[in-house]
Amino acid sequence: AAAATPGAGRPAAPPPQKPVLLAHRAALAVWRPDGQTVDIRLRTETFEYPSANVIGVVRGTDPRLRDEYVLFSSHQDHDGVRYVVDGDSIWNGADDNATTSVALLAIARAWKRQPSRRSALFVFHGAEERGLLGSRYHAAHPVVPLANIVAVLNGDMLGRNNPDTAALLGSQPPHRNSAALVDMAIAANRATSRFVIDSLWDRPTHPEGWYFRSDHVPYAERNVPALFFSTNLHQDYHTPRDEPKTIDYVKLARVARWMYMTGWIAANAETRPAVDPGFVLR
Repeated sequence: AAAATPGAGRPAAPPPQKPVLLAHRAALAVWRPDGQTVDIRLRTETFEYPSANVIGVVRGTDPRLRDEYVLFSSHQDHDGVRYVVDGDSIWNGADDNATTSVALLAIARAWKRQPSRRSALFVFHGAEERGLLGSRYHAAHPVVPLANIVAVLNGDMLGRNNPDTAALLGSQPPHRNSAALVDMAIAANRATSRFVIDSLWDRPTHPEGWYFRSDHVPYAERNVPALFFSTNLHQDYHTPRDEPKTIDYVKLARVARWMYMTGWIAANAETRPAVDPGFVLR
């Protein structure tokens, strides 16, 4: 998941060229009086960040519907080898976002064995951590017509926190752009994993601006029905401590089943999920 940026939580594209300091309101109240000084130390880095989108497809079985697609989305980049924290310089990204990449591989394998009526795209976006660059590029230059993508099911960080809760972002206004797709996801959860859905992270008032920090956003901006599956932030986010040993693999499998079943319902429905009338992403 991309790091937070000022404003509504949207990742900057391109990144800002000057350092930006975010401070809690209480801290600002201390700094405002005359005579106060603040000593700030900033770390800057320059490094190469090679990345690419990796895309697979499983063709649908229905001649009438096979030119429509359900798009499963992950990002397969993280932060690589960076500065040392507690003796470790390898920023593994096990939860962010190897969890979803593994989930998509499992879903793709199942889909290959039993294809749906519509086709399925599996998009492993690159350069998400640098501001959703891979998904912004693919949304602007899709491998299939954008109008033929009936739903985007994006996952980011699927393996941590309470074992029985998960978030479904884009499931309530103002972020919801397809009530029909939300209904499919709710039905899929009820039929498979039965998570308690945490709605707090989808609220526009949430301080993390979590909805805007992953790869579904460029598609939602273009009025493609889109949902974001997540188990949310934790203290190891964007540190070398995000390692495989910290993942709840049982929970990860449950989220993968939920994403699979949501896609299966959308890919086999007689009609595609409609975009909510008048939706504009803000």
